[in-house]
Amino acid sequence: MSNKKEIQKEKTTQAVVVADTFSDEFLPITNAVPHALLPVLNKPLIDYTLEFLCLGGIEEVFLFCCSHAEEIKQHISKCINNRDGWILTMKVNVIVSESCQSFGDCLRDLDAKGLIRGDFVLLEPGVISNIPLLPLLEKHRETVKKDKYAAMTIILQEFGIGHIGWQSSEDILLATDCHNRILLFKQLGKSHTRKVEFPIEIFLENSTVNLLHNLKDTRIAICSPSVLPLYSDNFDFQTKDDLIRGLLMNEEILEGTIYTHILQGSDFGGAISSWKMYQAISKELMRKWIHPLDQPRKKNKIFKNGVVIGAGTQVTESSNVNKSILGPNVKIGKNVTLNNCFIFSDTKIEDNVSILHSVIGPECVIKANSRIFAGSIIGKGVVTENGVEVENSLIQAEIPQNGEEFVKLGNKAYQLKLSSENDRDVLLSALYKKTYVLRINDVESDEEHEVFDDFSDTEDELSYTQSPVPDDTKLFFNEVIDSLTRGFEDNLLCDNLILEINSSRYAYNVTVKEVNFNVVKAILCISVKEPIGVQYFSHLSRLLSYFAPVLKNYLRNESAMLDSLQALEDVATTNENVNEKWIIAILQHVYNKDYITEDVILDWFNNLDQSSKFRNQVKPFAEWLQEAEEASSEEEEESD
Repeated sequence: MSNKKEIQKEKTTQAVVVADTFSDEFLPITNAVPHALLPVLNKPLIDYTLEFLCLGGIEEVFLFCCSHAEEIKQHISKCINNRDGWILTMKVNVIVSESCQSFGDCLRDLDAKGLIRGDFVLLEPGVISNIPLLPLLEKHRETVKKDKYAAMTIILQEFGIGHIGWQSSEDILLATDCHNRILLFKQLGKSHTRKVEFPIEIFLENSTVNLLHNLKDTRIAICSPSVLPLYSDNFDFQTKDDLIRGLLMNEEILEGTIYTHILQGSDFGGAISSWKMYQAISKELMRKWIHPLDQPRKKNKIFKNGVVIGAGTQVTESSNVNKSILGPNVKIGKNVTLNNCFIFSDTKIEDNVSILHSVIGPECVIKANSRIFAGSIIGKGVVTENGVEVENSLIQAEIPQNGEEFVKLGNKAYQLKLSSENDRDVLLSALYKKTYVLRINDVESDEEHEVFDDFSDTEDELSYTQSPVPDDTKLFFNEVIDSLTRGFEDNLLCDNLILEINSSRYAYNVTVKEVNFNVVKAILCISVKEPIGVQYFSHLSRLLSYFAPVLKNYLRNESAMLDSLQALEDVATTNENVNEKWIIAILQHVYNKDYITEDVILDWFNNLDQSSKFRNQVKPFAEWLQEAEEASSEEEEESD
């Protein structure tokens, strides 16, 4: 009888979930709210993770906590008392260790406790997925039978560049053999160069080598029992990526190999590791793209155009709400504008407040006539003063410790000074800003709802008179600059560059007019990086010739031609390095190549400011065109 119990115990499918990110990505929100309890569509993040594990066939979970452990333990106890769905088939053990400073420390601590009895599923913080785990565990066991050193199977997913949840910082390139064993693992997004070196041994020692790109890490891995001792024996392994790199570099010494499984179709895996992923996964849940995981319908009111409102929240009819998620018990005053926002529970927003592309933590008070915009993050309990204006900032309620620089905005509002440009891009790249304004009395009913969201991008809807929010346009322009610069330096096919640009267009939801303007502007900006000297114009000619397919693709009609001339004016008037010779060289090139017609150039020239320096610089070329046109007309008359 006891032997039968031991056999059953060995067959228990186990999972390890590390709840802490060990980073400051979500500060100041996570000063008071654990990452595991961040509300996602007004449901704690950890609930989605546990639901996924339960549906995936896991029977026992070890939830490893370092900070905010009591809050997480109380939440798990509450779930048990409420008899949430996972409680019937899965046991959750909360492990607390405040001394751990990294993901690797957690696994070393877990190894010392001896709780893992076989192959297990390893999850990094914030995972949300819908994949069945038992087939992956079985596949990993089959791999171990063929390769006794197989330590881990990492779960990756095919991901297009233009996808809402794609992040350039997580771009991965893999080389695998015919059995999906990883031979090379490169994180291109974290590399300082776009060039990748492949060891010749990879090709000499393997008859088949597969190169895989456009992949993202789901932060899910199937692990053999040997993984925990590997962390214990190598104290420099602080992350899962450290383990992967270490095994690939010292495969024979450490006696461990890494395999991969690529998700396809409707299978989804991802982790809320940044504000961009927080926004992206929230939208995917809202659109029911992560079936069978679903949004908590009973606790939310669902409106058209991507608005979700929690229980007990009050919004006045004079307020405009667009693509925002409001937590429970939020009070919204009169004439409030909310656009692409996340407002957490028990927050009060007074009259005449505008909040754009920002996150407001729980229990905040945003006083009247205030403006909060451009990726600002407001921590728990912040109380602003009347009429405050906050742009792209982190605000917390307590005085910052450890010598951090700050600006006092109120008795419960302290603005943190950000140390770099990267820090200032906290949320901007996460928010797609296509405007739909919803009057709050458009709610359908308080019963179960469908989410109606119009994301079509027909040319009729892309108004040339309504350009996107400037921050989005800037992000799109920067991506175009990066793509074109890399393409020119590495001599990539322009067709591939066009695909990248089009993907960025849909990611940032810019209009056709904005695309034409910014693509030409990017090419011109690249051209003036070189000092304008004796050798410059030969370089300019090579660059323009290289980008000929790009220019032809986007300069298809008179409207696009005019956009490109406006881009030329913008670059010329904002860059001190350019001169009349450079301007005429550009105009001569686009005219000779028939990218822009004579009539468009002359009409554009005639509408330039008569007194501007730029018009005087363009004038010699325009006069030459007019003279050529007159001479051509005279020749035609004589021939007649």
